[in-house]
Amino acid sequence: MVKKAETKVIEMENKIEKMTQFLADNKIECFDVQKIEDEKHTTIFRSRMEVKGQLLPMALLMDDSVYVMLQVQIAPQVIDEEKLKEFAGAINNMNNNVRPFKFTVSEKGDLMLNACITAENNTFNPALTNAIMAEAVKFLEAQYGNIMEAVWAK
Repeated sequence: MVKKAETKVIEMENKIEKMTQFLADNKIECFDVQKIEDEKHTTIFRSRMEVKGQLLPMALLMDDSVYVMLQVQIAPQVIDEEKLKEFAGAINNMNNNVRPFKFTVSEKGDLMLNACITAENNTFNPALTNAIMAEAVKFLEAQYGNIMEAVWAK
């Protein structure tokens, strides 16, 4: 009879503590942690993703809400108001064809890849969040050229 391997459950109530413990337990040392003094108790885990030789800034935003937001900055300050008019169709097309990730343009014109992860404190799974980050890297590795081609199209 094969015994099921026991899964270690982190008995913490706070998802930020869970993520910090997960990173320590797995010797993942590529994150800088920034606590924001705001009403939602926001904490930002910052790092970078290497995609096609580019280091893309990445952040996990955690707070008191039932969500964790993964944000990857694909290209900084490349989409101005005029370009956004031309690029909106490409963004909508990408968003309609890519289920786990959504593309947005920040106020500064940064092209961003986002994933919103449901994450209540008592059910937050840092391993799943880590897996979603790995999926984002795989997706961007496969699509980065196409994305940047759309960005630079005239």
